[in-house]
Amino acid sequence: MSTPSPPSSADAIKAAAHELKRRRTAEATARAPAGKARTKAGKPKKPKSVRCKVRLAESEYRELGKLKKRLARQGVDTGKEQLVRAGLLLLAHLDASDLKTAIRDVIAPEPATDESE
Repeated sequence: MSTPSPPSSADAIKAAAHELKRRRTAEATARAPAGKARTKAGKPKKPKSVRCKVRLAESEYRELGKLKKRLARQGVDTGKEQLVRAGLLLLAHLDASDLKTAIRDVIAPEPATDESE
């Protein structure tokens, strides 16, 4: 009898995406008034989408592309929109001091040091 191999990072990402979808539908159902959470066919309503336009630096946009390719190599097909959503979820779960540090790094990043001198 062989021992099961540990889940790959692609499996972990797929599981996290599935959990995110489950939570999102649970939150939408919980927020909806009683009796209005389901349509006539008995299917749960999708959460309302809001269009949001965000400007990114070219380097940040390239990073999204790199992350997308990295995930594709691991067998996870995703889009830039999902990467932004995942980043938002990660930020939402940070404690106050880590969140301040992350935001500070975005607003005023540390200057790059030139080590060749």
